[in-house]
Amino acid sequence: ERMFREKKEYEASLQQQIDDCYLKLDRANKIISGLEGEKDRWTATVERLTIEFSLLNGNCLVGAGMVAYSGAFTAKYRGELEEEWRGEIKQLGIEFDESITMKALLED
Repeated sequence: ERMFREKKEYEASLQQQIDDCYLKLDRANKIISGLEGEKDRWTATVERLTIEFSLLNGNCLVGAGMVAYSGAFTAKYRGELEEEWRGEIKQLGIEFDESITMKALLED
């Protein structure tokens, strides 16, 4: 009878280990599923940042020029000046985001 009881306890111990493994496996699957979405998000972020990095010099040139030279003017004239500034930068062959503005650059 003692041997039977020991075997039953051993069986219960093994069953507990099996249940723990299933629980851990379920948790691991949830983590892996969550990370698959993160991979997509990170890939998209890297692509966006690569594009932004390639336009960084031109975007900073627009922002720096506007901060340095347009502060004292009205908003309407600053907008016109910004358009002219972007046109000049484009003629120089410097790449920049066509929709970049001093406001957008400084508020981000």
